[in-house]
Amino acid sequence: MKSYLTLLTEKADECGLSLLTAFKEADIPTSTYYRTINQTTELRHETSAKVMKAIEKLHALQQARAYSEELRRSGAKVNNRTIRARFKPRSTG
Repeated sequence: MKSYLTLLTEKADECGLSLLTAFKEADIPTSTYYRTINQTTELRHETSAKVMKAIEKLHALQQARAYSEELRRSGAKVNNRTIRARFKPRSTG
């Protein structure tokens, strides 16, 4: 069974994000991040869920930015409302 840290690290790597950035986005203290990375403590389920949601949110924002840039380069009209709807994170909250 994989630890929460392993799951979060794999997801962040898959999305091309820094795990520290995800912790900051989730409003989790950086001290918790460093204690977890140094294996001083284990993550709680609630904490890992918050970080996972932050990773999904940041990844969706990255995709939307890349899509917008691609549209602008091609000369197409960019509708921010449509782009936001297309790249909503799967989780809510």
